[in-house]
Amino acid sequence: MCNGRNYSCPYCGASDRERLYALYLKNYLPSIASDQVFRFIDFAPTPPVSSLIKRLIAEHPQTFSYRTADLLAEGVDDRVDLMDLKIYSDNSVDFFICSHMLEHVADDKKALRELYRILKPGARGILVVPIPLTADAIDEDPSVTDEGERWRRFGQYDHVRLYSKQGFLLRVGEAGFTAHQLGREHFGERVFKTHAITDQSVLYVVEK
Repeated sequence: MCNGRNYSCPYCGASDRERLYALYLKNYLPSIASDQVFRFIDFAPTPPVSSLIKRLIAEHPQTFSYRTADLLAEGVDDRVDLMDLKIYSDNSVDFFICSHMLEHVADDKKALRELYRILKPGARGILVVPIPLTADAIDEDPSVTDEGERWRRFGQYDHVRLYSKQGFLLRVGEAGFTAHQLGREHFGERVFKTHAITDQSVLYVVEK
């Protein structure tokens, strides 16, 4: 999910993956009809997506509880470690976004179990990691601290693993999630082209 030639939107700065999240959220959030508060947690929020969410829920503030969360970033609502989400109760969250985070944490299996724990039965979340399509297995080693070696093996200085598609889906399934893969067939070829999203891009939406 990376369009190197048209990565950032010239108007709002949204990356291609964020534009894909926006396409999903623009359809999903307005469909929410509930007499209870819809709890939405946005882990490691980005300005383009966070701004969109706030606009989408602005007309129904009593229906939505939108909170941002991160371990290090300033200005978020909740200071949390993805591997220890104790501030959120079991089965208490209706939706989350966890984008490009699991490749940073020492124990992604523990983080996945925590995400599963806090989500309500039947609820969903956007769960995305970098996946090179040529990878045939997960390469990981949290003990590697040399930045050059991390760039070589994992693609970024602060990553501790590089996922394969099969490996990612296996871990998601082991945590208990059902993974829905939404690609060009779901959104439409014309929509992908209009928003400069590559044909092979897939949005992973997990469900408890």
